[in-house]
This record gives sequence, structure tokens and C-alpha cells, in this order.
Amino acid sequence: MMTTGRTFFIDRLRVVLTALVILHHTAITYGGSGGWFYREVRDGGTPTSLLLTVFCAVNQAFFMGMFFLLAGYFTPASLARKGVRQFLNARSADVRR
Repeated sequence: MMTTGRTFFIDRLRVVLTALVILHHTAITYGGSGGWFYREVRDGGTPTSLLLTVFCAVNQAFFMGMFFLLAGYFTPASLARKGVRQFLNARSADVRR
């Protein structure tokens, strides 16, 4: 059996966090409070709207911070492996895409 060097629980965590981002913006669209470019429901006084707002508040408490934590966790190893010049070139290529 070959070792791929991947950490599958991190991949799964990223998938779950990405799904939460999608659900978060969907909740805002359909009645939760928050800013998003399209809103289907404008009345925030319904129980459903309150539930969606609580869902968004709980998500906002951690999901973007978790993405940044994961990025910061893997940055030192990538920098050590590639060196400063290649690391910065790879980052600038990602930004240009």
C-alpha cells in the first residue's frame, strides 16, 4: 500500500466547511439575517427566519476562521518545501487565476 501523504480528515473537514458556506448563503437568501446579493424573503419576523438567523450566527462564529486556521497550518511546510521564491510565485499564480 502506497502512502499518498494526504490527510483525509482535513480534506473531509474542508468539504464540510465548504458545504456550510453554501448552506449559510442559502439561509440568508431564504430569510436569515445577513448580507447577500439576492434575498428571496425580506420579512425577518417569522420563526423560520429566526431559526435561519441562529444557524447563520453559529456558522459565522467559526467557519471562516477554521478555513484560515487550516491555511495557516499548512503554510510553513509548503514554504519550507518550495522555498520563498517558488512559494510566492505559486501564490501569485493562484491569485491571477
